[in-house]
Amino acid sequence: MSENNPAANAPVASGPTKRATFYGSHDRDITANKQVAIPKPFKRILDAAHEEELLLAHFHWQNEPYLRLYTKTQLDAKIDEVKNDPAYSEEQRAEKMGAIAEAAEPIEPDSQGRFVLPARWFDLLKFKDAVVFTGRFSYIRVWPAQAYEENKKAGQEQPEQPDRRLTNKLSM
Repeated sequence: MSENNPAANAPVASGPTKRATFYGSHDRDITANKQVAIPKPFKRILDAAHEEELLLAHFHWQNEPYLRLYTKTQLDAKIDEVKNDPAYSEEQRAEKMGAIAEAAEPIEPDSQGRFVLPARWFDLLKFKDAVVFTGRFSYIRVWPAQAYEENKKAGQEQPEQPDRRLTNKLSM
């Protein structure tokens, strides 16, 4: 059969069918054992993209009040950006790539998307009883709910001026 059809012997692609992209925000409770569930819309996106390896990161050098949830594919792309950036010396590239790798921790959500928030960041970022997951296109921010609300309120008090280029593109 396959002698007449060479395509039948071709390897089947096993990688992601599309890149996972995340939009919107979702509130979730934290359980007594510091467990939280990835919101269903984000879990569906991860499942559809066949992204199984997830990494939670905290870029402390940027004083971020949240964690970042990346697929391995997308964190590797971020590291590749640094690796290929001609603005950095070899030593600077190595240091920055190492810092990103050190800031990340693999997580293994169960079939429902639940995972435990790592202890090293739980107290540091003052997680309490709720989180807010916010889509940032190529990754997800995981905010302590109180920090998210404070950040949102501060943004409302001092609105950022919209970039005219973006505004023009959106109105096209």
